[in-house]
Amino acid sequence: MSDANIAIVIRFITAFLGKADLAAADVTLAPDVQGITGLKPTGPIDGAAEYKATIKEFVAAFPAESPVEIIDQFAAGDRVVTRFHSRQRHTGAYFGIEATGRVILFDETHVARLRDGRIVENIVSATNLEFEMLMAPVLAPLILK
Repeated sequence: MSDANIAIVIRFITAFLGKADLAAADVTLAPDVQGITGLKPTGPIDGAAEYKATIKEFVAAFPAESPVEIIDQFAAGDRVVTRFHSRQRHTGAYFGIEATGRVILFDETHVARLRDGRIVENIVSATNLEFEMLMAPVLAPLILK
């Protein structure tokens, strides 16, 4: 099952997260998926529909500058851990922050839990300092209320 789970997570990360490919989301996410990510600073993403809307909005403002690069990945039981790099260009407003044109490196580790061939939970840990500093004026008040 580990190889099958790894393949599912690779598609989720490279196609859905990297390109906002909604068809990839449809085949990799469980309807009741929960995502813990800074892209929704007020709490977890609840459900596949909200996940798709969140990633679609993000990728519209930060389209991929180059394909996602998987740095490290392993599976244990029902979990797949993946560290990857993604370079995204800030071309549109996001959370009210106007486009800067900057290419930003996202260095992330995701822990995905799968059930019946679908991701039911995805927990994101990231070292995205440039993105975090760019978004700090609007995101800090949401997080630090």
